[in-house]
Formats: sequence, structure tokens, C-alpha cells
Amino acid sequence: MELGRNTKQKQLILEVIKKEKNHPTISDLYEEVLKIDPSIGQATVYRNVNKLLDEGKIKRIITDSGIRYDCDCNNHYHLECSKCGRIMDIYDDKYMKLTRRMEEEYSVKIDDCTVLFKGICDKCLKYEK
Repeated sequence: MELGRNTKQKQLILEVIKKEKNHPTISDLYEEVLKIDPSIGQATVYRNVNKLLDEGKIKRIITDSGIRYDCDCNNHYHLECSKCGRIMDIYDDKYMKLTRRMEEEYSVKIDDCTVLFKGICDKCLKYEK
């Protein structure tokens, strides 16, 4: 079965987000998509990013530097470096324990959690020494 243009474009956008692994902004994403397929318009990128969000294939991260996108939908935290602006993934096996404790303590159901630490990344810390 032939994929429709919209599906091909959405798949291309998802592949770019996965390849970049740098939590791109929508502008970063659009620039990279244009390098691969110059016929894709900015509105198409926005529309398909929203579809990918709705489908749960990517996550939105709100940072001081703007909205970023992450293709890793597993439970994890992020750190935004105050020196270089890099967004780092931080994995912690206590994530789910904390979520369950909050649900029990406050009698709520948590579907998702976004934690953004602000500080200095490992690469910038090396240069400070």
C-alpha cells in the first residue's frame, strides 16, 4: 500500500527528531527537514509535529530557551544547561516510585510528569575546572 504524502512527511519529521537527539525547537526541526525535502512547508512541519504529539510519539519540553521536542517518550527528566543551553536526558529508576507515592499521597492519577532541572551540564563543568 502506498503511503500518502502526509504520512511520508510525518514519518520524515519523526525520523529527524530521532536522529537529532538534541531536543530540537520547531525552527531547528524545520531547518533539518528542509535539507532533506525542500518542498515541505513550515505549516506542514507544525501540523505534523502536533499530530505526533497527539499520537504520543513525541513529547513537548518547555524550557527557558523555548519549546523543544523529544522522541524518547519513556519516563525521564531533563536538565537545561545555563551555560550552553543543551538539554540533557536524565534517567532515574525512582521516577515511577515518586509518581506512585504522589498518587497515593494526594489521591490523584498522574498520566505524565515533566521535570526540568536547571544547572550546568557535564561538558561545561569540565571546561570550568
